[in-house]
This record gives sequence, C-alpha cells and structure tokens, in this order.
Amino acid sequence: MRDALAYEWARVRTLRSTWWLTSTSLVLGIGISGLLAWALHHEFSTRGSVDLDGIGAALATQLSATERIPSLVSFLLAMIGVFAWGHEYRHGMIRASLTALNSRSALWSAKYLVVGAWVAVVSLLTTCLSALLGTLILHEYVTVITDTTVQVIGLQAVYAVILAWLAMAFTLLTRSQAFALVTIFLWPLLVESLIQLVFFIVPMWRDDTELLRFLPFKAGARMTAIIENPDGTFGDPMSPLGATIVFGGVTVALMAVAFALFQRRDA
Repeated sequence: MRDALAYEWARVRTLRSTWWLTSTSLVLGIGISGLLAWALHHEFSTRGSVDLDGIGAALATQLSATERIPSLVSFLLAMIGVFAWGHEYRHGMIRASLTALNSRSALWSAKYLVVGAWVAVVSLLTTCLSALLGTLILHEYVTVITDTTVQVIGLQAVYAVILAWLAMAFTLLTRSQAFALVTIFLWPLLVESLIQLVFFIVPMWRDDTELLRFLPFKAGARMTAIIENPDGTFGDPMSPLGATIVFGGVTVALMAVAFALFQRRDA
C-alpha cells in the first residue's frame, strides 16, 4: 500500500492538469469572494451595515452556502478526480500502473486517498483565504469568521471530497474521461432539473415532490446550506447530516460498483 500511495502521489503532483485546476480553483474562489466582499463594502459604506444571516459562510464558499449557486471550486476540483482515472485509460497507462504495483485494490485505494487529501487541502485553503479576505475588506461592518463560517468551511471540504470521489467512480465505470467530464456538470444542471420538471408537470406526481430532496446533487447542495433551518435529518429542507448521508451514500454505492468491476475487467 505504501508503494501505491507513493506512486499515486508522484503521478498526481506531476500532472499539469492538477496544478492548472488547483490554481484556477484558488484564483476563482478567492477572486469571487473578494468581489462579493468589495460589493458589500460599497453597499455598507453608502447605506450602513445590514444584519445578514450567514454572510461569512456565503463569502467563504462563493455563495454556495445559500444553496442557490453550485460550488464552482468543488466542481473544478472534481475534475482532478476525473483525470485520476481518465488519464490512465485515455493514454493506456493503466497497464503500466498495474504492472508496477501488481495490486488492483492498492491502486484503487491509493487513488481515492491521494485525490481526496489533495481536494480537501485545496478546498480548505480556498475557503479559509476567502474568509480572511472578506474579513480584511468588511471588518468595519460585519464579523465574517464565526462559528457558522468555520462549520461551513469544514462541510465544504467534505462536499468537495465526496464530489471528487463520485467523479472518480463514474469515470472508472465508463472508462471515458470526456463522458465523465460532461456528465459531472450536466447531471446537476440539466438532468436533475428535468426530473424536477417532470414531477411538477405530471399531475399524479405533484403530491410527491418532497421526494426530490433525495436527488443526489440536490441533497449535496444542502450540506453547506445555512439560510434555511432544517426540518429534521431527512426533512424538507434536509439537514447537513442528512444531506451528507444521502450524497455520500450514493457515492459509496457507485464506488463499490466501480471497484467490483475494476477487479474483474481486463486492463
């Protein structure tokens, strides 16, 4: 296992795509938060400060804590997960990797551990620096770093890791880097929206729209949501714990299927 971790660590940190996605996540994440903080500073300086619930959490997560906007940083980091398996199959390197390690389970585990650790660190770094920048800009008007902000920063890192692992499992299942990249963005933006539309259009399903909260990405969005108070663990709206169980459960199930097929398939 130690050799597999060393192998995967060397592979991840020597890929240009890893550094491009990492730097893009940091620049966009901190930049968006800085622009939001600057806009609020302008608003407060002209009209006076306003008591806004969760303003620190919203700034740290580029508004994804409001549940209305997907986490751009998390989706960018999920692409690192796609490339973790995608490059192996796209460039035919999976045979060399398995020959070098001679253990499919070790390679599989090492990829998830290394990518998960990388994504968690970058997510935490982005949200923490975003919160600090917000504090520098808005310290005269509001307290950005609160207990809620710290909690949401942690949850955002967990969400980013789960999303990256979900992307990895789907890529391993399909063995198609391009298809996985398209699907990871289309599913939450289009497919789940179409499912919700069908529930609202079909008369017999309108009374069951509360089931929509169990859609994977809709549930995942609730992991960092702080605007609406949850109605129980799996209530409507769902609590962060319930959302983590649903989104994480789907990810674990997909990972298990991908692992089983990875053990049986030819390289």
